[in-house]
Amino acid sequence: MHRLLRALLGLAVLLACGAAAAQEPDMERLLTNIRHEDFRLRTQAALALGASKSQRAMAPLCAALGDDNVSVRAAAAAALGRLSLGGDECLETRLATEDNKSVKAAIERALELLDGGEPTFTPDVRFYIAIGKLTDKSGRSAAGLERLVRKGMVSGGSQVSTFALAPGHETPTRAKERISKHPKVKAFLLTPRLPPFEYADGNLTVRLEVAMFSYPERALLGSYTVRLTQPDVTKPDPSSENDLVSMAAERALEKFSKIAPTL
Repeated sequence: MHRLLRALLGLAVLLACGAAAAQEPDMERLLTNIRHEDFRLRTQAALALGASKSQRAMAPLCAALGDDNVSVRAAAAAALGRLSLGGDECLETRLATEDNKSVKAAIERALELLDGGEPTFTPDVRFYIAIGKLTDKSGRSAAGLERLVRKGMVSGGSQVSTFALAPGHETPTRAKERISKHPKVKAFLLTPRLPPFEYADGNLTVRLEVAMFSYPERALLGSYTVRLTQPDVTKPDPSSENDLVSMAAERALEKFSKIAPTL
């Protein structure tokens, strides 16, 4: 981990202790200081906002990711990870343009924290599972299916004792580091795809197609499909679609638990 990031994390711990000791964080002062002309005050304010657990901290921290000062940007990223109230979109947007290695490392770490933090390798774990982004061909205009599928797959995977789940924003470098520490664990990437929802004969059918790859090399190993049908749904019904998509996503990981030992 870069020296800047280590120093910021150390300062975050000290500021968090101070925030915990106070009955109410001085939000107005912090919200003012994060725009102060002194970068040191902006850095301290960002880290303290990360310990505030306040939704009011979100917007100024996202804005601080664009600060001219490297320390402030890294502090804002670390704070969003600690705050754990969201911020995925602004972190991902900044990551795409950030050119400082320390700040990029802070953003990647924050995104992993928002995904649940460090994966747990128990003695039972035999497979390390990364879940890729959804390819949505359902034809539905409303957003939300990406998160619904990931949530369902994570839920299904967390119930399998032989699985450890990778953070959603894990980089190939971080994946290799983690996997190298567990040589007996095999790693796979599962990428889901939703074809168009099928309404026929008074029923709704949802298919979730899953491609299997080695990880992090991404060599294609095969694919499988989970198919679920709900009767008495004669016209487009987003609520029923969501229910079946969630169930299919959970069952996709259950099904893979039987496939994985054969790969």
